[in-house]
Amino acid sequence: MNLNGKITIAIRNFFKKYGRIILIVLVIWLIVFIINQYLKKYPKEKSMINTYKPDSPIINDGGSVPKKYVENINQTVEKYFNYCNTKNYEQAYNILTDQCKEYLYDNDLLLFQEYVDSIFTQNKIYNLQNYSNIDDIYVYDLVILDDIESTGTTEGYEPYKEKIALRKEGNEFRISNQGYIESKTYTKFAEDENLKVTIKSKDISYSREGYNVTLTNKTDKYLVLSDNTLRKEITLNLGDQKRGVINYANTSLVLSPGETRDEVFIFDKFYDDQKDPTEICIEDVRILDEYFENDEDTAGNASRMYSYTIKLR
Repeated sequence: MNLNGKITIAIRNFFKKYGRIILIVLVIWLIVFIINQYLKKYPKEKSMINTYKPDSPIINDGGSVPKKYVENINQTVEKYFNYCNTKNYEQAYNILTDQCKEYLYDNDLLLFQEYVDSIFTQNKIYNLQNYSNIDDIYVYDLVILDDIESTGTTEGYEPYKEKIALRKEGNEFRISNQGYIESKTYTKFAEDENLKVTIKSKDISYSREGYNVTLTNKTDKYLVLSDNTLRKEITLNLGDQKRGVINYANTSLVLSPGETRDEVFIFDKFYDDQKDPTEICIEDVRILDEYFENDEDTAGNASRMYSYTIKLR
């Protein structure tokens, strides 16, 4: 056999022995090559996933945090967090806005202490992410986590998350926590021959609005404003939709003859949804000569039933 024949036989035997392995290697190499070429086309998407920009708002319709405020805000949150973490209650409490102290803690440091102790059960760390910014109020997601490096365990690990709002008061920033934003005073009222409603103020949280109202029954009859027998008995008009009051789902709102009462109407509404409420409507005021608790047909027993509206703007 000549030399060329020996080489041909050797090559044939080699591929018989190793051909399958070579084919597998080539297929793997081809798959890796294709994946690499595919990923090279999407460097921006990969970068966005791995980018952490704590001062860039998730909802940016209200704009970003001004650069001149970024460092001050971060320092304020860090100071507040460290005071809570080390149980310096009074120092942390003093960073809160006066409205927050009154609304959430009834101006009682002990109530704030209970809040801190319920969250800071051991050494904690935090992440901060700007969420939305409207009317010089800067809303952040504050995520509080167990400090795994200091505790050495992940057992029972549950992050705690809440929204905090920062606003500038004088030369310093103050914090509203637990999703509370601010309170606004009102001078809105409506009145007819049966009922007078005055809206005194509005408490704004990130996901809710609570309207503080004074209701006066001007008649010698009973006024049923809500008793869950009709659909959406008290509503907030947002222009494109009406939201039903959420805090009378299991209770009635009935005014006795001549009675004046302070109440709160709470509605679901996101602070940054850019919806401007136009009115509150008591959809079916029912006037009854007599009212019996658990009456299932107040509409049928009413001597008169009508809609009552309080304009908000």
